[in-house]
Amino acid sequence: MKLPWKTKGVLLTAPLTEDVDDVIKLIDEYLAPRGVNMIMLQIRYRYQFRRHPECCGYDPLSEKDVKRILAVCKKHNMALIPKINLCDHQSGLPANPTDGILHGHTSEEPLPDIKDGLLRAYPEFDELQNEPGVFYSRSICLSNAVAKIIIFELIDEMMEAFETDTIHIGCDEVFHIGKCPKCSKVPKAKLYADWVNSINEHVQSRGGKIMMWGDRLTSVKYTGYNSWESSEIGTEAAIDMISKDVLICDWHYEADQKFLSVDLLAKAGLKMLVCPWKEIDNAKRFIDYAVEHDQGHIEGLLATTWCNAGELARKLLYNAPCKGANTEKIANTLNELL
Repeated sequence: MKLPWKTKGVLLTAPLTEDVDDVIKLIDEYLAPRGVNMIMLQIRYRYQFRRHPECCGYDPLSEKDVKRILAVCKKHNMALIPKINLCDHQSGLPANPTDGILHGHTSEEPLPDIKDGLLRAYPEFDELQNEPGVFYSRSICLSNAVAKIIIFELIDEMMEAFETDTIHIGCDEVFHIGKCPKCSKVPKAKLYADWVNSINEHVQSRGGKIMMWGDRLTSVKYTGYNSWESSEIGTEAAIDMISKDVLICDWHYEADQKFLSVDLLAKAGLKMLVCPWKEIDNAKRFIDYAVEHDQGHIEGLLATTWCNAGELARKLLYNAPCKGANTEKIANTLNELL
């Protein structure tokens, strides 16, 4: 599919350590020949942090693993960008088959969940620390000053390991915000925007820039999106509060007729990437709308995958059978988009 933008990216879940070789081959033999010039790795806490080893998640990648992935990206002049969730998605349950990531759960009944690296090491950073189970996933308390100290050090180590000036900080699908006594005194949009801006200022101080998901910057009521792809908790006013140099990853996976977030981000003066997922018809519809409504604020495509990266690599390279529920469909969509 021919695209008019300079950035052609793919988000991959950080591979299990046993799958690093397959993912390197995927980048080298499949993604690079198709013009992909940006790889984003969904790390969360699956890295062998040296400054804060207590925050290491499941099956963490070593610095050597990252350098090997970085080497193949450098070979093809690709950017390699780490992604670490720094608001929501701090807990969940493993997928089956595992992809190394703790996934949120959508049951209306709060379920016991597994805390990811940061909250396991520092339970006092949990916005819901007194609740044994939560809907979907836990969040960081955005008023906790010590949490920022740890997070800034994790960011620094990630950016140094990846040799990058850019990091994606997540901040999507936030459902638990403004709950603790201190956070509850601040309007949610300001609480959210101040958090993003403080991270942005830190990254800027080291000459870098941040990327984040855009779903909390628009409202369900205005856009007609569902409550995953847009906010109904009062954070949407943050669209006019966050720094204009934050790059927004605008993700939409459903069959919407209009993608009004594209227009809202342009009006707010924010740059963006178009981020589809597994359904090719929905992806094409989103891309077509974005092309038509681009006001010079769209920098490119970031195709998301959200599946076991090793299994996806083997499907695309060798047409191997898939165990994951969505892997084959994601592979087919990548084949058409790229």
